[in-house]
Amino acid sequence: MADPRFKKAMETKYAKEWGSNKCGGQAKNKITDKKTKYLRLGYTQNPRKVEMAKCGAAITKKRGLQAYDPKLHLAGIPMGQRQLTPYTISGTDIVCDGDDLHFVNNAAMQQEWDDIRRTCVVGLDLAHETLEKRLGKEVTPETINYYLEVLNHAMPGAAIVQEHMVETHPALVDDCYVKVFTGDDTLQDEIDKQFVINIDNEFPDNQAKQIKATVGKTSWQAVHIPTIVTRTEDGPGTSRWMAMQVGMTFISAYHMCAGEAAVGELAFTAKHAGLVEMGDMIPARRARGPNEPGGLSFGHMADIVQTSRKTP
Repeated sequence: MADPRFKKAMETKYAKEWGSNKCGGQAKNKITDKKTKYLRLGYTQNPRKVEMAKCGAAITKKRGLQAYDPKLHLAGIPMGQRQLTPYTISGTDIVCDGDDLHFVNNAAMQQEWDDIRRTCVVGLDLAHETLEKRLGKEVTPETINYYLEVLNHAMPGAAIVQEHMVETHPALVDDCYVKVFTGDDTLQDEIDKQFVINIDNEFPDNQAKQIKATVGKTSWQAVHIPTIVTRTEDGPGTSRWMAMQVGMTFISAYHMCAGEAAVGELAFTAKHAGLVEMGDMIPARRARGPNEPGGLSFGHMADIVQTSRKTP
């Protein structure tokens, strides 16, 4: 027997009224009907294309140069009886035109692309070991909180040990932030809540237990650099931007000397040893480096998509 959700999606797609695509004046409720009457009016059966046609005409008039006009389709041949069907978004009841799922038109896809490229995960434990064993520094919940406070100032592109040199304007980089997550509830309770990603609150119980068991007592930083940076640079630039700001923040927060050897070890930890990028480098002919959506595995993509959290 067909999945009821699939059957419902197919009925919505082929047997319901959508735009001016009237099914004999009344929407059918059975996809198995043998007869029907269609009143299809070319592109106007698609509400989004109607909107686009008006916009194209306005652009043509404004710039005095031909723009979008659906009547130019196939040298002016109308679409006739071609049924322009809507789409149901998987796992939801959202129905939309196909045009809304083009990545240029879809703000959610644009944001997803940006969020993948601007994100990386960086371990804290290796850096803390370096501070304690190489420099004799004490790492406590208090110092971690102060470090995260400084880092959220610095990560958007603010000066931290450079005596207030050139900085980014906060209004242009307000989507940038760093939070930490851990499987250790005791450590999590001692970190300021503004800096914590609580795994229990973000995932269904069964997934949260698995994640916390895997993460264990280790601690990690989820770094999201400014969108405008990866739009100007590329995915590989994310870890470089992050490592620069993390290194500067460690120097400032733990009162280090900028020229000492341990700084190099902290930089290596941030850029390589403790780094988890969102995607791998894809073949060079595609001209995309690491941390680009093209190098993202399907499994990781499934984890990134929020359907199971929003509509469990």
